[in-house]
Amino acid sequence: MSGDSLSAALATLRRRYGPRALQRGDQADTVECWATGIPTLDDSVLPGGLPRGRLTVLAAAARRGPSGRLTLLQSLTAVASRSRDVAYVDLPGTLDPGFLADLGADLGACLVLAPGEGRWGRGMAMGRSLVAAGLPWLGIALGGTSRPASGWDRALNALAEAVSARGSVCVITTSGPPAPALAHAASLILTCSAAGWHRVHGDVTGLRVLVTATKCKVGAPGASVSVLLRYPRPYSVGEVIGLPTVVAPRLQPAGAELPAAAVSGA
Repeated sequence: MSGDSLSAALATLRRRYGPRALQRGDQADTVECWATGIPTLDDSVLPGGLPRGRLTVLAAAARRGPSGRLTLLQSLTAVASRSRDVAYVDLPGTLDPGFLADLGADLGACLVLAPGEGRWGRGMAMGRSLVAAGLPWLGIALGGTSRPASGWDRALNALAEAVSARGSVCVITTSGPPAPALAHAASLILTCSAAGWHRVHGDVTGLRVLVTATKCKVGAPGASVSVLLRYPRPYSVGEVIGLPTVVAPRLQPAGAELPAAAVSGA
């Protein structure tokens, strides 16, 4: 195959499948990011924030019980709406737009889509249409326990291609581990597990969540951070706060001798 023919074939593949579909082995995988504004996430899990042009999945560690993934998605949607147009695909049909306002969202920049519970393919097709038209930020709440209709994986592939071509941010939540097709398509999977309620004077004011990068194609997997999902309160919007890492000191067993330097005060 001549050099000109190979170049033409590569150009055709990139046009059809997106610029990231082909990459030479000596090329660095550079990724543009959208800063979430949560330092622990932006600095630890993925330097810079969530990747543009790729799929990010927020997965619940367990199918039952709270995980914080939906509140985290809605909080990120609210943050993004303050600087750009966003869309939220609500497959479970549980979103209260007023809650987005309580999280500080600009409702004028938010579009909420309700394709119907379990209609994963329809929801992803609606999201793909908006991304292809230039929407920069998309959130999709799959949720629910109903079995999705067949063929949704084709809609997922079309969505991933549009996100890649447009360089949009796309965040998808799942109740439990993501389906194999979604796990394969995602470049970043953040698994969320509840670490306890946050209480002030006996009242529940938030949820502590452990966020772990269980898959990361744009960085090193395994990073884990703790965040506090602070719920809205009167005269205060909800927010996400990064929690510091607490290291407990190792105590000397009773009767153990201290090092000579400690005894001498050195």
